[in-house]
Amino acid sequence: MIRVIYRWRVDPDVATEFESWWHQGTIDIRTGFPGAMGSLLLRSHNDPDIYVGVARWESERRLLAFREHVAPLVFEGAELEGFELFDELDDLTARADGPALGTGPRREPK
Repeated sequence: MIRVIYRWRVDPDVATEFESWWHQGTIDIRTGFPGAMGSLLLRSHNDPDIYVGVARWESERRLLAFREHVAPLVFEGAELEGFELFDELDDLTARADGPALGTGPRREPK
């Protein structure tokens, strides 16, 4: 598994629309592209103009295949300040559908 971290600076006048765009975009990507496993969107407490999106992909290969078929992420009134890939080593996030913990540290072949 990999995670993709996006850092956005969003004009407050379009923040609600940006949040909806991210939400619907995640649904569209998750249902339309193999290997897309969803995302979460965070907003900074210290600077509410800063958003961080965390997308989860089955593999870097699947992410690259997706990126070959779509235009760059652009939203009027939002500036993408950063984009970085991370290997997911462990996930102990509680899920809304149950208290299950992650399966422990894991390393995926590259």
